[in-house]
Amino acid sequence: MIRLSVWLTTPSGEKIKAGELVVDDPDAQGALMGQFRYDPDYPVHPKAVPLDPIHLPFSSEIFSADRPFAGIHGVFEDSLPDDWGRKLMVRKYKLARDRQRAPYLLQVLGRQGMGALRYGEEGEPPCSETGVGISDLDKIVRLAEQFDRNPDSGGDELALLFQAGSSPGGARPKALVDGNGKFYIAKFSSVRDQFDVVALEAAAMEMASVAGVGPALTAMIHCASRKVLLVERFDVSSGRGRNHLVSLQTLLSADGYYNLSYRDIADVVRRISAEPAQDVERLYRQMIFNIMIGNTDDHLKNFSMICGESGWRLSPAYDLVPNIGFNREHVLRVGFENRSPTRNTVLQEAKYFGLKRKERAQSIMNEVQEAVSDWKKVFEKFDVPDKDSSVIGEDIQKRLKRLGD
Repeated sequence: MIRLSVWLTTPSGEKIKAGELVVDDPDAQGALMGQFRYDPDYPVHPKAVPLDPIHLPFSSEIFSADRPFAGIHGVFEDSLPDDWGRKLMVRKYKLARDRQRAPYLLQVLGRQGMGALRYGEEGEPPCSETGVGISDLDKIVRLAEQFDRNPDSGGDELALLFQAGSSPGGARPKALVDGNGKFYIAKFSSVRDQFDVVALEAAAMEMASVAGVGPALTAMIHCASRKVLLVERFDVSSGRGRNHLVSLQTLLSADGYYNLSYRDIADVVRRISAEPAQDVERLYRQMIFNIMIGNTDDHLKNFSMICGESGWRLSPAYDLVPNIGFNREHVLRVGFENRSPTRNTVLQEAKYFGLKRKERAQSIMNEVQEAVSDWKKVFEKFDVPDKDSSVIGEDIQKRLKRLGD
């Protein structure tokens, strides 16, 4: 049995015990049964927020996870990294195959996860994590490439990478670093890349900013003769506390395969956002942007709600990458379509995002189209290789034409 205390770090940096998470040992079929209960003092704390406003509202009851493979509620699994970070955790802690499931990973994650939640086996809150300085980036880039080529390579020299890289989500190499009073996710190229993904993401994030999508702040730098994208962490508050995050995958209870749409995200955002009209309109703008750049990997883990001092809001946009895999189908439907929709389809969707005036929807589409139409100049700014610019640019041009018809 695993028993963990769950702590919430507030935007001001205060640590509050939120409750207790208990997961039984696997049954004969390998199913895990987990439960969570709020600490009696937590809901009455003036800075407390529901850890999941839909599935874990304030209550004295015991909440069963009802997720036999994961064994824990989605909001706790949101603290864990995906492929890249999990590989590092498995290597760092030498976890056997039967100890590589979510509850056991939380047990070793402790204080190192993204977001505001921390986990401990004792009564005291986990101490603050020690960040890796941005001055170590050259070494981290080289270590990340070494590990990416051969996860079984190296030894003690990988300690710095384990310290910096075991928290971020996603399948690509990355690390958590801090410098000059700011905190970043540093994203690197992979040895399996067929495109300059770092430069392409940097360009997409800049176009998103011009288009009014509201992306996380980014900067591209060079380390160890490699391009590195620094993404400023929005889970770290201005007071160096933490802003609580919940993915839309968790809020929509979307485990495994799902067939959901941007409308479904809009419904959740409208339900819990402190500024629903603003956030739903921004979501509509991001939907159009994803269609125009061909960001078909628009899965629900790439959308989050963030809880700061002003309540729940749609988080800044992140993981915006043009269609490097040339999957023509978006993970999320636009209306009833997964393939690149027409202009008429996108405009018809506007009413589901609170845009009752067609003129407003057309204005948003035109603004996004103007920003994306400048892709060639932005690609040149971030030194996207000519071969990548030619292939990706042709796809973007087709999408722009389709939405312009």
